Amino acid sequence: MNVLMLAPLREENFRKIEEAFPDFHFTYSKRIDVTQEMIDNNDIIVGNPPFFVDFNKSHLKAILLNSAGSDEYVRKGLLHPQTILVNASGTYGKAIAEHTIGMILALNKNIKTYVKQMNEHLWQVVPTGKEIYQSCVVIVGLGDLGYELAKRLKAFECHIIGIKRTKSDLLPCVDEIYTTEYLDKVLPQADFVISTLPQTKETIHLFNKEKFLKMKKDAVFVNVGRGSAVDTNDLMEVLDQGHLYGVALDVLEQEPLSLYHHLWDYGNVIITPHASGGYVWESTRQYYTDLVIRNIKHLLNNEELENEVDFETGYRKK
Repeated sequence: MNVLMLAPLREENFRKIEEAFPDFHFTYSKRIDVTQEMIDNNDIIVGNPPFFVDFNKSHLKAILLNSAGSDEYVRKGLLHPQTILVNASGTYGKAIAEHTIGMILALNKNIKTYVKQMNEHLWQVVPTGKEIYQSCVVIVGLGDLGYELAKRLKAFECHIIGIKRTKSDLLPCVDEIYTTEYLDKVLPQADFVISTLPQTKETIHLFNKEKFLKMKKDAVFVNVGRGSAVDTNDLMEVLDQGHLYGVALDVLEQEPLSLYHHLWDYGNVIITPHASGGYVWESTRQYYTDLVIRNIKHLLNNEELENEVDFETGYRKK
């Protein structure tokens, strides 16, 4: 087997994969440097291939994406019907959950203000704030990331309400689970609303003015899923009305956010540059490395691969 390695791993991760498959031939490239010859000469792609090459090839057995999102790769005609597409779901949950709680605490405890005051050498207590403790948290998108968040938020004795696309049994650390059509009914209960949604046609601009106004006036909204889930103009309109205690965004509709965008200027908004996941984090690199090894073994054994993508829904197959 010939394997094209595009994922942004480190030397020790590449070595672990090579040691698992000593008879394989590995080609390494950065995404921007991929050539058509590389695509034509390899059986498996590990990572996200660029769209300036043609990977609709019958010889290509599998593409093991290094992203949890796969919406760009399910477009009709992009892949050969025989090619298996899997995403990296499960890879980012731990890292993004920590980042999410960090952003919430920064908003709750006025850290943004205190950093600004520190730069000004100003000793002044902010007399307002929020607590996570015993709050109601609605997590919209209860996949790997949502569940990792739920487990950690339970340490704050939160009441966790999960929103899923499909009905499921109750999970440990989650107090209530509803399907998406019940979102409007649970939003008014939430002290914190966290979106971990992928991008599908159903999730684009799910969070619009109507949804934001259903939330408590002092609710905190967080998006660590996909930026397309939020109508940015509607969000700013709601913030201008004084609705919502604060907003934390690691993903946005427009990335990178324009230097002159008004969203930068809100005192109660925290923006990070799509940095919550990624391969700077050891937990991410370790999980993805092991996932790649498992999936190549599944492929060799003619078994179903983990995280196979359903081209109709854009989600993982159940």
